[in-house]
Amino acid sequence: MAGYKDTPTIGIVLKGNGVYEIQVSYTMFYAPNELFFPEGWFDSVALFESDKGEVFGGDDDHLFNLQPRFFFPQSTEETRTFSILRTRSELETEAGGEEIYAVVHHVRGIQGLNSNKRRTVDFPLAV
Repeated sequence: MAGYKDTPTIGIVLKGNGVYEIQVSYTMFYAPNELFFPEGWFDSVALFESDKGEVFGGDDDHLFNLQPRFFFPQSTEETRTFSILRTRSELETEAGGEEIYAVVHHVRGIQGLNSNKRRTVDFPLAV
C-alpha cells in the first residue's frame, strides 16, 4: 500500500517584489503492482498559517488549496514537488512574522476514497 517515506518538506524563498516561491516536496513508496493501477493517483497541497501560541487562540488560517494533479508513478519510490508563487499579501494573515505549513494529500484515483494526508513542519516567515 502506498505510503509516505517521511515528513514532507516545505521551503519558502523571497523571489523579489513581494513574491514568494513555496516548494513542498514529499516521497512516496508504492508496491510494484500499484504502478500499474489504471485509475492512477492524485496529489494536491493545502497551505496554512499556524496560530499556535497566539494569545487569541483559534484555528489555523487556511490560505489556499492547489487543484489535484493526476499522475502515474514511475517507480516504487517517487519524490514529487509542488512549486507555488504567492504574494506577500496572500501570505500575511496577522501582524508580524508568520509560520506557514502545508498539508499534502495523496489518493488513489477512485472516487470516494479518503486522501492520505501528511503535514510539513512549520516554516517561520517574516512578511
